[in-house]
Amino acid sequence: MTGSPLPLKLLALVAALAVAAGCAHNQHHPLHRDSQPAVTGNPAADPTLPPRLGRPGRLLLQCASPADLNSARWDVHASAQDFDEGRQSFFLKRTDPVGSETLYPLHGHFLDGGSTGVFMVHDGRGAKNGQGDAFLIDQSVNMGVLLFRATGDGARAILDVFAEERENGASGRAKSALDDYFCQQGEAADTPVARHAAQPGHVRMQPNSGATPPSYWFRESDKTLLTCRGTAAADEYRFELLGSKIWPGHLGFLIVHAPGADPPVGYNVHLLAGAGRLLIHAHSYPHRSRAHLLNTMEETETVIGGLLLVETRDGYAGWAGLASSAADPYNMSFSRDATMGDYASLGRTVVPPTPVTCR
Repeated sequence: MTGSPLPLKLLALVAALAVAAGCAHNQHHPLHRDSQPAVTGNPAADPTLPPRLGRPGRLLLQCASPADLNSARWDVHASAQDFDEGRQSFFLKRTDPVGSETLYPLHGHFLDGGSTGVFMVHDGRGAKNGQGDAFLIDQSVNMGVLLFRATGDGARAILDVFAEERENGASGRAKSALDDYFCQQGEAADTPVARHAAQPGHVRMQPNSGATPPSYWFRESDKTLLTCRGTAAADEYRFELLGSKIWPGHLGFLIVHAPGADPPVGYNVHLLAGAGRLLIHAHSYPHRSRAHLLNTMEETETVIGGLLLVETRDGYAGWAGLASSAADPYNMSFSRDATMGDYASLGRTVVPPTPVTCR
C-alpha cells in the first residue's frame, strides 16, 4: 500500500495531460471566446437627453454579398441634414432579407477621390420611429469597421458590426471567411466607381489639441497577443497587438510598422469577439515617443479603423485598414451635398485596406 500514491499521481497526471491535449485541439484561439461584446451599455449615457434622430440622405454606396444572396444588404448614406453638429459623418444602414432596417452612425474617410475608404462604427444604433424616414438613435455601444476599395472588377468592401443587441455580431453566424461585398456607387447598378474632387466647403472640422499626455493603456500593455503582416501595393505592414492588464479581454495596444514610419506608431484599441470573428477596433491618438517607448500620445490627429479577422488553424486572417485626420471624426460634420470624395484632402492613410495574416 505504501507504493500506491505514486502510480495514482502518475495516472492523474496522464489523465490531465490527455484532457488538456483534447481541449487544446478543440478550443478557440485564446483571444476568441464567442462571447457577447465586452462593452454593453454606455456609461456616459444621459437618460434625460432628448431623443437623437438620424436621417440618412444621399445614397453613396450599396453593398451586398454575391456569394450569399440571403445575407443583409449594407448601404452608406450621407446625412440628410447640413452640418449636424459632428454627431455623425455618414450612416451605415443594414437591411435584413425580411426588410427590417438598422441604422449605425458611420465615421471615417473616403480617400483617393473616393476610390478607397476606411470607416468605423463606434456609436449607438437606430430603428425607425414611425415618423417619416427618421431613425431613433439609442445610446448603446456598437463597434465595427468598413474597408472599401476599388478593384479591377468593381468596388469591394469588407465589413462587420459587433452590435450590442446581438450575441455574435450583426452577422450572427460563424463563418470560415469574411464576406467580400460587391458595391455599386449610388443608386445606379452600372455606375463605375469614379474619382471625386474634394470639396472642403462641405466639411466643418475642429482640429485636435496638440497636447502630449501620457498613455495609461500602453503602460499597462506588456504581453504580445498577436503579430500580423500584410502587403499592399508592394508595401509591407507589420502589427503587434499587446494585451492590457486593465481589461485583458477587451483593451489592447496596437503597434503599427508602416513603410517610411520610423519609429513605429502605437494606438489604443478595443478587442471584440464575435461568431468566428475578432475585431481589433481603433479610435485613438498616435503614440510616437521613441524615448518613452511609445508611452506618450500626440493629440494632433485621430486614427480610425482596425483589423477584422477570422480564425484559422494557426491564428487569424482578414483585413486591416487605418486612416487618420487632423480632426477626430466626432468633431467633423458634413453638408447634405457631401460626396464620396470630400475626405480626399482631409484624411491620411496609415494603412490602406490590406489583407493580413496573424499568429
